Amino acid sequence: MRTRKAVVLAGGRGERVKPITNLIPKALIPINGIPILAQQLRQLERLGFDEVIILTGYLSKSIQYFCENFPTTLALKCIPSDPDDSPARRLLTSKHEIGNEFLLIYCDNLILSDSVIGEVLNSSGLLTFLIEQRDTGNTEVRSDGSVVYYPGKRRENLTHVELGNIKINSPLFFEVLEKTQDLPEALGVITNQIKCNFVALTSSLLSVSNFERFLNLQNGRLVVILDRDGVLIAKMEKRKYVTKIQDYKPLFQNWKGLLQLAELGVDFVIATNQPGVALGEVNEDFLLELHQQLAAELMAYGINVLAIYVCPHHWDMNCACRKPMPGMLAQAISDFKLNPGRTLYIGDDDRDELAANRAGIMGILIGDDHSGSQKYSDVIAAIPQIKLLLKLVQ
Repeated sequence: MRTRKAVVLAGGRGERVKPITNLIPKALIPINGIPILAQQLRQLERLGFDEVIILTGYLSKSIQYFCENFPTTLALKCIPSDPDDSPARRLLTSKHEIGNEFLLIYCDNLILSDSVIGEVLNSSGLLTFLIEQRDTGNTEVRSDGSVVYYPGKRRENLTHVELGNIKINSPLFFEVLEKTQDLPEALGVITNQIKCNFVALTSSLLSVSNFERFLNLQNGRLVVILDRDGVLIAKMEKRKYVTKIQDYKPLFQNWKGLLQLAELGVDFVIATNQPGVALGEVNEDFLLELHQQLAAELMAYGINVLAIYVCPHHWDMNCACRKPMPGMLAQAISDFKLNPGRTLYIGDDDRDELAANRAGIMGILIGDDHSGSQKYSDVIAAIPQIKLLLKLVQ
């Protein structure tokens, strides 16, 4: 009988995908505008799964919020653990809920072919691996049709790598994992103890295992840079700052406009002056938590924010990052390898437009708190002009 439960390892910090993972967990990084976890869950739906357990750690609240707002027929359960826990520890902590029959998935690999995962699920082996041919690998294919996994660095004499999507159908997996306390080592021990089957991947694989790979998967998607206060959330009174989650008020009229842009192939980053940090009124840990929550709520709305750049300095410091200086915008352009000729900054203050001009990109202002000649009440009102500037077509 085909297994109907999947387990997604989604707890790591994703250090190699920074700056994105400063804000969102690796499992929620969008590929072609859609979070990788959403694409994995849709695939599991198509394959007839009933239940998915997501083992979280770093930014577990963001993944929990995403799952609570994700429309699906699957029974989703997030099990959080310490961000520094190993994959083995996450699995062992939840082994009684997981059971001995499941499909083990890594959150940073998306297999595009449903049928190849179907082959894995239909295999009769106690463990079945999905593997792909590479120049250096960690998996040996033997003449008897079995595989042996080698933990540690990849080797030139091994021609395949395992990709996750491991079908497990034996209590031996957790027995060995309990002894080794290490997932790669456990896979090595098991594949040496028993014959393990494999399915070779012949279709495409998308991976967000590092930042460069993410950039290569953008496929022409644009990135628009946004101010925070007055564009995404309501401004506080002058010289007042958001210091409590309760003070955070989304500007949903603007969110609706940004959603229209997202549906046309746009992702976003944010660049915001936050002198409250230098004044001692805003705690940096709180500011990061606020931004992570903001990003999670925007994603659930359909808007992907990939990074938030913050100037925490006092206005008298004359730093290069505080708008109207272009430092934050230049950093975003550099990090995401943006084409200045197709990059736009949306703000609500004269300083925002001046920063955009100094960064060599286009700028557009909304609201009434600026001296610009063009007046747009909100992002929705500015959509025709934004489409024209970015050469967006429906």
